[in-house]
Amino acid sequence: MPRSLPGRLAGAALFASIHGLAAQAPGFRITYDVRVLRGVGDEAQLVAHGTVRGPQDTDLRIALRADTAEVEGLLEVFVEPDTVALSGAFYTRRRAGLSRRGLPLWEADSYRRQVRLPWGGSTRLYPFGSARSRLWFEISVGRDSVGGETRPDEAVAVDDSTTGLVLEAVARPRRASLRLTLVRGDTASGPQVLDVVPDAPARRVTFVLGRGESRAIDVTLTRPDPPRSGRDSALAADADVLCLRVLDPGAQDPARIRCGRLNNVARRLPLGGGDTLVATFAWPAAR
Repeated sequence: MPRSLPGRLAGAALFASIHGLAAQAPGFRITYDVRVLRGVGDEAQLVAHGTVRGPQDTDLRIALRADTAEVEGLLEVFVEPDTVALSGAFYTRRRAGLSRRGLPLWEADSYRRQVRLPWGGSTRLYPFGSARSRLWFEISVGRDSVGGETRPDEAVAVDDSTTGLVLEAVARPRRASLRLTLVRGDTASGPQVLDVVPDAPARRVTFVLGRGESRAIDVTLTRPDPPRSGRDSALAADADVLCLRVLDPGAQDPARIRCGRLNNVARRLPLGGGDTLVATFAWPAAR
């Protein structure tokens, strides 16, 4: 593989994730089936495989690691009635040898690929940009109708312990389930569960702590600022991140902000007056 050129890296850094939402009719679920194969003589040996499913605007993030090479990429779908265009941005590293001190030397590269295929069809993708590579992906993209909005899911199996494969569904949530609890000293309120649309107007939430004590706050979910790194932007590193913005309507304090992924992990946000808000971000229930 030729060494990376600054112009190619700069071009890849400018690549941003664009989603073909308008082209798809509502009520579809995308499925990516991925197989990683290695050429052994005249045979193709299965190294790893997996499946990613998600809402109709779900993209696919791939990370493949072997002893002498690594690749990260984001595959996007652009839809027409009978076909789908699969477009990808990739960042690769290949071991090029050893330094005088015996340390490994790596060559970095980046590139983009695009192919059009029928729904359910498959394509072969050489992750290091050359058909001479002895390691490649076979990827198929399908879709099926669903009755409502669904959350992403992934499954991966590795058949060769010398290779690591990570497949991640990349979907920007249209809604989120927000679970809030107010903690004051050793007392906690009952949980408040909200179904929230990002960037919608603020909602006032009142927490009751007992003994007649209560507190009201205004909450909003917003999208995070764009990634500073072109690589993070190209790989959609912040796709499932939302930021909780909390404002105390009876105080002059600035808004408190806490960002996180929709992964059901509780996050603590200190508020004025010694209270703490415990917030959990999650994908909404299917509907």
